[in-house]
Amino acid sequence: MATQTEKEEYTRLLRYLEYTLHELHSGVLYDANSANEKKCAELMTDTYRLEELAVVMGVDISEFTAVCRWHYERYPHYLGRRKHFGSYANYMEKNHASIKRNTKQTRRADPLKATF
Repeated sequence: MATQTEKEEYTRLLRYLEYTLHELHSGVLYDANSANEKKCAELMTDTYRLEELAVVMGVDISEFTAVCRWHYERYPHYLGRRKHFGSYANYMEKNHASIKRNTKQTRRADPLKATF
């Protein structure tokens, strides 16, 4: 059974990670700016923590975290080759990006909207 603190951390991380991916055609966000390699590593750490909390809470957010991992691992690669690809949208297309986020899945997994 998850504690209230774990539920709140889960919700905060889920919402923040959703925010970082909401403008994928332009890139990965970190706060109000574009992420860099160091920020993507921090986002990966947040993704791992979210996965841990999801297990504690008994929710499946595997599709969402797979999308997170794909982008946080590859965005630094894109940044190093930005001139070659022209845009992150082109990079995603050429690399068959995982962009579909199961928002129903993440909404059901939101402890502020669910009873545990």
